[in-house]
Amino acid sequence: MGDNAANIRVGALAGYVASRTMDLATGRFYAMQTDASKQREEELAPGGTLVQLGQQLGAAAGQDLSPQQAGRVGLFVHRTFGVLYGMAAAALVARGMSPRKAGLVVGATAWVVVDEGTALPTFTDYPVESHLRGVVGHGTLGLMLGTLLSLVDRP
Repeated sequence: MGDNAANIRVGALAGYVASRTMDLATGRFYAMQTDASKQREEELAPGGTLVQLGQQLGAAAGQDLSPQQAGRVGLFVHRTFGVLYGMAAAALVARGMSPRKAGLVVGATAWVVVDEGTALPTFTDYPVESHLRGVVGHGTLGLMLGTLLSLVDRP
């Protein structure tokens, strides 16, 4: 494997780009969801999961964040995870895994642990479309990570 794909800094940048690409894919998927599924999601997580995450983190820090502030905090955490996923994929490449496989492994793991794992208490409350959007998003993240790391892995 090339040194570039195994470089943690390259992985961080790939993770950031993959995170942004994931958002495009999930945004398009969300636009195709039924109104009923969108309404159910809003009932379960008013403002969206990133706003909810930001409000929970704000509350843990003793702050009552507005939805806009909470959204920024949630987005920051989301981007940070993207960067960390890229670093994890680069670390797998450094251990000998192919870049594409590393990207897909990280994307799938992120979906299982972050999307589904954190939603276990309310798993059946969310519409199937919500879970599918997570598959599409993290699948896109993994494919983009693998592709980007493959591009820099060329001799």
